[in-house]
Amino acid sequence: MIDLTLKLMADCYPEMRKNLNFGRSMNFLPSKSITLNRIKRMHNRIIKRITLILLLAAIPYMVDAQTYQWHPLEESGGNAVERHENALVRAGDYFILLGGRGMKRNDIYNTQTKEWTQGAMPPFEIHHIQAVEMDGLVYVMGALSGGWPHETPLSHILIYDPVLDLWALGPEIPAERRRGAAGVVVYDRKIYLVCGIIDGHNSGWVNWLDEFDPATNSWRILPDAPRSRDHLHAAVIDDKLYVAGGRRSGYQSQGFQATVKETDVYNFRTGEWTTLPSPEGDIPTERAGTAAAVHQGNLLIIGGESGSQQISHDEVEMLDVSSGRWSLLNRSLEGRHGTQAIYFDDMVVVGAGSGNRGGGPELNSFEILAAEINPQISANPLEKAEITVSAESVTFSPVQRGETKQLILTSKNGNQASLITYIQLDNTNGFSAELPFNPPFVLAPGQEIPIQITYHGIGSESPEANLLIKSLGRMAPLSVVVGVVE
Repeated sequence: MIDLTLKLMADCYPEMRKNLNFGRSMNFLPSKSITLNRIKRMHNRIIKRITLILLLAAIPYMVDAQTYQWHPLEESGGNAVERHENALVRAGDYFILLGGRGMKRNDIYNTQTKEWTQGAMPPFEIHHIQAVEMDGLVYVMGALSGGWPHETPLSHILIYDPVLDLWALGPEIPAERRRGAAGVVVYDRKIYLVCGIIDGHNSGWVNWLDEFDPATNSWRILPDAPRSRDHLHAAVIDDKLYVAGGRRSGYQSQGFQATVKETDVYNFRTGEWTTLPSPEGDIPTERAGTAAAVHQGNLLIIGGESGSQQISHDEVEMLDVSSGRWSLLNRSLEGRHGTQAIYFDDMVVVGAGSGNRGGGPELNSFEILAAEINPQISANPLEKAEITVSAESVTFSPVQRGETKQLILTSKNGNQASLITYIQLDNTNGFSAELPFNPPFVLAPGQEIPIQITYHGIGSESPEANLLIKSLGRMAPLSVVVGVVE
């Protein structure tokens, strides 16, 4: 160690190298021109420089740890209803608290006024959810319904429109891919459903990965994850899906104890799964019922429940995605499980959930990870897009039997998508309508859908029909007259 220190000193101070006679084995004989006190002074100067460099390198991490703290979310009016196994999602200027055990209306927090109001009741009980938002609509899939321990997965995607404050039944989930307590994320305008459990809290944990494309109403099966788990939330960072935490509910008759420690990562570009090296890639505090968030480009796993303690966890653990290592951040103000986190602009919001493992006490407190108390949240109002059709009528001549004409359905002049609930002819005697996919489907802002109208000319009469196009919240459908003109 002394030899190495003196070698470093010699590299830093060329005048010293002349007075040190290093041999092949790093033995040295100092000349009379250099004294021990001088060596000590040089050594102290080097130590000070190294210490300064290390401190400078650590400043960004120290500043982050000191700056970002958990604070109570500012609330100026109203209250959210206590609940757990719920979702929490941001859409426009709203934080929307939805679902949970039992039938509960949505609670809606206005980020500009800081006030809570109540919204619509979901069509049936939904819980164990990670909801996602796209184009101003909220999607619920990979959730459960019913009572413990044999809760059942949803058969259809549920869609909530916060502008209209309406729920609707969306596309059907393939029967062989239904499960709940799963992770759900958005990447490249598609929704991904990962892992989950088929039979509530009993059995049937899966390692499935599926893709739903709202633009084409299509479902695609992707490669299985390295291991099954449920009671998890997932997150996307850059081009990768991160799956950490969770458990296998009911495994070997275990409840809270069958946690999963490994961290699995799916690369969207390569279509391949990897598992982070153990032990540094394993989540330090094994638990399930966690919330996942992204903060400054790294993964956060927040709260949860486990067999190691009765109260819910308040740990907030961060995975540095560049190094693949975990660290403990500032703990949340209150331990909670069975809820979701919202993240945006280097802030994270979490609330509701259960204060102990299992079902209670249910909470309605909220907190925000931010650089200041009561931070200003940027406005992002939603405006419902207008649904239009390219023509008010489609006409054929009697000699055009078997011919097809095209209409274009368009969403424009807004930033919120619309759910098209049905498109149909009120008279199919002589005409047919063909769509690229069947309703219900979502029409995103700026999206166009072709509708093919074919005249079959059955019989000698000149038939007439109306093509009816209905979107969620519209009292009367758009109507296009279809007929035959001599």
